[in-house]
Amino acid sequence: MGVSTVLLILVAAMMTRSEGKCPADCKCQIATNRKTVTCNKGGMTEIPINDITLDTQVLIVTSPPGNPNFLTIGRIFLHFSYLEEVHLTNSHVPAIGDSSFWPGRQMKILELSCNDITLLNDQDFNGLSSLEVLDISDNKIFSTPSAPFRFLTSLKSLSLARNRLSRLVPRFFYMLKKLEKLDLSGNPLKELDPENLKDLRPLKVLRLADCQLTSLHSLVYQHLPNIQELDLRNNNFFSLAPEEFRHLKSLQILRLDGNVLSEIREKTFGGHKLEILGLSRNNIIKFLPCSFCNTSVKNLDISRNRLSSLTTDVLAVVSNSLETFDMGFNPLDIYTVLTTVSVLNRLTNLSLAGMNIDKLLPDTFNKNTDLRFLNLSHNNIPEIPDEFLKPLVNIEVLDFSHNKLQELNFETLSTLNNTPSLQKFILHSNTWRCLECNVEPLLEYFNQSDLYEKICQQISDCLKCTTPLKLFGRGLLSLHMEELEPCALSSPQPHVGADASRIGTIIAVVIIIMLVLVIILAVMMYKRQSAAYYTYEQERREFTGYDNIAVVDRNGGLQMDMIQDVISSSNTRHEETRAKHKVNSIT
Repeated sequence: MGVSTVLLILVAAMMTRSEGKCPADCKCQIATNRKTVTCNKGGMTEIPINDITLDTQVLIVTSPPGNPNFLTIGRIFLHFSYLEEVHLTNSHVPAIGDSSFWPGRQMKILELSCNDITLLNDQDFNGLSSLEVLDISDNKIFSTPSAPFRFLTSLKSLSLARNRLSRLVPRFFYMLKKLEKLDLSGNPLKELDPENLKDLRPLKVLRLADCQLTSLHSLVYQHLPNIQELDLRNNNFFSLAPEEFRHLKSLQILRLDGNVLSEIREKTFGGHKLEILGLSRNNIIKFLPCSFCNTSVKNLDISRNRLSSLTTDVLAVVSNSLETFDMGFNPLDIYTVLTTVSVLNRLTNLSLAGMNIDKLLPDTFNKNTDLRFLNLSHNNIPEIPDEFLKPLVNIEVLDFSHNKLQELNFETLSTLNNTPSLQKFILHSNTWRCLECNVEPLLEYFNQSDLYEKICQQISDCLKCTTPLKLFGRGLLSLHMEELEPCALSSPQPHVGADASRIGTIIAVVIIIMLVLVIILAVMMYKRQSAAYYTYEQERREFTGYDNIAVVDRNGGLQMDMIQDVISSSNTRHEETRAKHKVNSIT
């Protein structure tokens, strides 16, 4: 055997050993044609570099909540020239360190999220000129030098979300000439100096949610002419100027949810063609008539505001563009909803959840035949009329969960069963009445069609009895006909809520009126009896008046003829009085 042959065998053996190395408690595999090492069991105090092959391309180190890592980095990757991705998360890393990822020529993605990093130093990212994605979110960074990312000339995405930055130093983003996505969400910035953003002209996505902002200077918008997505959720914006975003000519997604806006002024979004506009969770009480003038919106969310009225003309101007609309959890009545929706003839997705709707009008969606998704959950709907469903010929998802449905009749079930587009019909958390006449139609349809699968796709026994009490909590499919009470023999179920309140009020009023009438009749009878008592008493006094009459003649004797005259006169008056009393009684 020649020397060259021996050398080849040795090299092959070394390569085999190298390829076979894998750290204990880690997993080594070929994923997406790249050698990947994953260490995710936790409990590590150092990265097992000596047991990782040098041609590894992806390294993932993390830990579960109950078994954390406590790691430091340093210059441990000097010989790993093939590394393309490093994900070092949930490991209590305290700092990045000077040139820790040198040489890093092939590295495209570096994730250091969910650690304990407090400071950035100006040499932390030395050598990472090819890096495109850097994620250092969910750390404790509160201080940085000027231009900490100057080595990252190829960087396209940077996340500093949920750190402790209260201000950005001058030229913070210096040399990030290719940056397209920046996430600063969750930092207590309170305000942004426009000068700090002037190096970010290529930026397309800017996320500033939860930053305690009350406004943005117009120069901020002028420095970012290429912005396509702006996230300002959960801040303290209390007003927007007319044409507030006029400098953002490319804006497509604008999220203003969770602020304190009270009204939307004229032409606030003028000149924009928005894919998504989020205005939910504000304090909006009105939209001015021209709020959306010269605007197109494809997806609009105005849910969870304080709207008690909404004129048709406000949304009529976006009727040709609006496809997805959420107006749920606003105190709007069903007639306002009907008129508002009637002008939006291109709707495919609509949410009317949490609006206290207690009845469905048959012609509500006559002009919305393209609807694919309809959410009517968390309302007070007692029944689903067949006529209400008929216009929904293309519906795919119907959500009637958390309502007051007690049954579904044959006509409604038939319409649903003959709607081929229907894929999901959500009905859980209703007040199902499990009597023979209510359950039988449901069970019959469930046995003959796949309707039950569309209703209970992921929730076992999603239809559960509320009444009668002996069947409370039972799933409808588990019921047997012999244990169901006939409807005719069942005592009427008491109505609850507003109906019960109205019935109680009516009963109380009737009782009060009856009591008043009884009192009036008692008083009248008492007065009549009192009148009769005094009349008879007077008669007795008049009748017995002669007992005290002493007629004496001049000789001291009684004159009997005069006594007889008095008695006769008294009897006459007594008879007249009795006659008058009798006439009065008759009258």
